[in-house]
Amino acid sequence: MLDLDLPKESNLLQLPVLLRNTPAGKATYTKLALWDTGAEMSGVCEELATWLQLEPRDEGMYMQSASETVSVKVANCQFELPSGEVFEQDVLILPTNDTPVILGLDIIKQGFFSLKPEEKSLHFHYELL
Repeated sequence: MLDLDLPKESNLLQLPVLLRNTPAGKATYTKLALWDTGAEMSGVCEELATWLQLEPRDEGMYMQSASETVSVKVANCQFELPSGEVFEQDVLILPTNDTPVILGLDIIKQGFFSLKPEEKSLHFHYELL
């Protein structure tokens, strides 16, 4: 179970996350990840995938950006939330660095999350089903 108080003025829902390259067992990286209910699949940017030494595979997948459809590769990556929940799965290698890490519905739908407005923050709660 994860409980966090997030800045109320932000229009992005970002959570800390620990990323691991499980197959190589080499690199770890902590980054704020965008909690994106509009993304079907989680992803990491190319720069971060390279730093983590992820092994990209061409699976013939495409991603719709704001202006075009682009081909993307897939790699295996492990995400760990601050509360200890671990998700190991395939992720998209994103062609842009605008959002380095996206947590999509492939992770989100494995649990229940809620946002509760507090006086000076938003209380974020996530719990695995």
